[in-house]
Amino acid sequence: MKLNVKPMPAVMMVLSALYFFYVLTSEDTVLSADAVGGDPGGKVLPMAMAVFMFIGFLYLTVKERPEKTEVNSETRRLFLLTLILSVAYIFLIRPVGFVITSTVLVFWLEYIYTTIGEERSRKQLAGGMAGTLGITVAFYVVMRMITKTLLRLGGSGALPGIFAVTTFEACISFVYVAVLSVVLNKTLCRRLAGRGLKRVSCAGLLTMTTVLFLYVVFKQFFNVNLAPGILNI
Repeated sequence: MKLNVKPMPAVMMVLSALYFFYVLTSEDTVLSADAVGGDPGGKVLPMAMAVFMFIGFLYLTVKERPEKTEVNSETRRLFLLTLILSVAYIFLIRPVGFVITSTVLVFWLEYIYTTIGEERSRKQLAGGMAGTLGITVAFYVVMRMITKTLLRLGGSGALPGIFAVTTFEACISFVYVAVLSVVLNKTLCRRLAGRGLKRVSCAGLLTMTTVLFLYVVFKQFFNVNLAPGILNI
């Protein structure tokens, strides 16, 4: 008997459950709370997110019903590619790192799903992804160098003690990302848009801002263990 459910929520529900068990069985068993106190920890937040995603997609699977319309080939292709990238993201985030894998995934999703029905250029997609990845990684490295330097100077007494407070450093990083986003939007993104690359520039700016803000919020504010991967600096 054919099940009358939408495939996307059902598949994502299964992936959420798999991700929950993947986090649960990973080798990272020490919570950040053990070292800091009162912290969300290395596993608590990912597991909580997996649970909420599972519940949400379960609701959609049960309540939503597919329309009596045939799914076109582009929709099926996008669904398959999104599924493959999502699975790859889950298994590559630890060895490769949060920043790199999240940048690739977010840029791809943003560019592809905002150009549905339009003629796409593989050259623009590859170039935009490479450029966005390079800029995001570069700004991430600079941000880490700034915060580490300020923490060290604050701890040694060369700067006021407030610079040794991690929450204050997170606020500095937050402002750093916000200023970068505004500057890039006013400069590089405008130039790219003038050359007919508006979709690429918008996807790149959104990707960089999203990934770095997520890093600041979860890693620096809440000390969640986001995998550094090959950018272990």
